[in-house]
Amino acid sequence: MSNITEYKEKYIKEVDKYLKKNKDRYTKFLKQKNLGKGYSTYESRLKVKLPTIVGFAIYLNVSEKSLYNWADVHSEFRVALDKIKNEQKQRLINSGLAGIYNSTIAKLILSSNHGMKERIDNTTDDEPINNFSDEQINRIADRIARGKK
Repeated sequence: MSNITEYKEKYIKEVDKYLKKNKDRYTKFLKQKNLGKGYSTYESRLKVKLPTIVGFAIYLNVSEKSLYNWADVHSEFRVALDKIKNEQKQRLINSGLAGIYNSTIAKLILSSNHGMKERIDNTTDDEPINNFSDEQINRIADRIARGKK
């Protein structure tokens, strides 16, 4: 990792190169080889290359912190980093739904990196649901105060 953390405008274009380079690919690997019978069995497996901010930092040979510092100062670089986050989110959703990616890992990354969480909303606009009118609440409070049921 480089100690030089000077921002360069060319890093914006490097995001597109990084995204192009980090595509999932199927690769063949030797599963079984039988020299006696003269055959080999190959299997295809997906090599996942999910784009990440830390991966981009490694690609540029700078620290992840430098990327975030540059994004704070240079709005156009912030937009470029958002491309990485958006690509990651889209691939996790699509490949997770298709069963290509492990759904548990996809869910974990989506919740931690993209704020997507499972939740049950028991409120309306994050306010507690109130099924009683103010008049009904006052009558109940009066009954309780008087000791009646």
